[in-house]
Amino acid sequence: MMDRPQPRPMDAAVLLSILGLITLGLITLSRIGLPPSAGMDSQIVRQSIFALVGIFLFALVAYSDYRIVGIVAWVLFAVSVLLLILVLFFGVTRYGAQRWFLFGPIQFQPSELAKFTEIVLLARFFAKYQGEPIKFRIFALSALIPALLIALTLLQPDFGTAMIFFVVWFGIAFIAGSRTLHLGAVVLLSIAAAPLAWFLMRPYMRERVVTFFDPTIDPLGAGYNVLQARIAVGSGGLWGRGSTGATQSQLEFLRVRDTDFIFAVIAEHLGFVGSILVLSLFSIIFAYALVVAIRASDDFGRYVAGGILVLLAFEVFVSIGMNVGISPVTGITLPLMSSGGSSLVVTLIALGTLVSISIHRGMPMFNPPTRVGLPARARRAAIGIRDRA
Repeated sequence: MMDRPQPRPMDAAVLLSILGLITLGLITLSRIGLPPSAGMDSQIVRQSIFALVGIFLFALVAYSDYRIVGIVAWVLFAVSVLLLILVLFFGVTRYGAQRWFLFGPIQFQPSELAKFTEIVLLARFFAKYQGEPIKFRIFALSALIPALLIALTLLQPDFGTAMIFFVVWFGIAFIAGSRTLHLGAVVLLSIAAAPLAWFLMRPYMRERVVTFFDPTIDPLGAGYNVLQARIAVGSGGLWGRGSTGATQSQLEFLRVRDTDFIFAVIAEHLGFVGSILVLSLFSIIFAYALVVAIRASDDFGRYVAGGILVLLAFEVFVSIGMNVGISPVTGITLPLMSSGGSSLVVTLIALGTLVSISIHRGMPMFNPPTRVGLPARARRAAIGIRDRA
């Protein structure tokens, strides 16, 4: 009988949370009055297919050794950078940004893949210096990874994703034990550079910042979606208004309701109770990622788990924050729930990696088979490690 990774109860709990969020997302998309269509032209059909593909990849990655992805980290990063360059020349332009490749009815956003490869490469980079203090030279070199991704993403332009690259790098650098002096200097430089960033922003980006503080300045323009999202969230009440009574989404007062503002739709349809359910399911995933990071048997696994936690927590906070008025509109979608195949599949791959770190904890890489009944000494010889018990 072969030694195999053994899932634990908390692995099953996070899987149920993931499936619950995907299911809620699909149900919401089916009830927001999208234009009727058939086959791959149907958004529901496409999202369902992406969900099935993502779940298959989730299972495949979960039962594969997570350390394999560390071996090919530079290759994945190189592919991501190449795709980010190619999309600037051959990508399609939508909503004023050139971020997607279009393959018939399917579109692919390479920056979604780049989020995951950034985490893997940064984890491998910092794990290389395990046991050593993170000197300024190491800290500065690590910043080159997100700097390249941020530069290419801003050319699209996609300020929200560029911000994610920065936050993920900062989070992993913190987890890896970077000096407070270095991290503090980055924060101060970011604050000092804010006025410069304002002048470098495109006009629509400035409008989003202004309407964040007061959406009524332009209620029919830049502030329209923010105001309609707040109305949708507030009108949901305790139990929600259901599909028939949800006027904001059904009558299309709320635009971009399948991506940026899907949480407002959920709040209007399912009310406070449904919103708390969504937050609870995400909280289970966050708690799981934190536990996996703490219990990881190696630094690479710890940094990958921590990076995935930072990525998902930031995306959820900003996405929901846009819907309730506590963060500016940045185009960051709600993981596992918003419409978008690239985001859904890559998020499931990241979560599969998280589960792999959990179920492979303490196991040697490429664990060879052993047989039940062999003496302890023979088992130790077969796997090539000392029994630490």
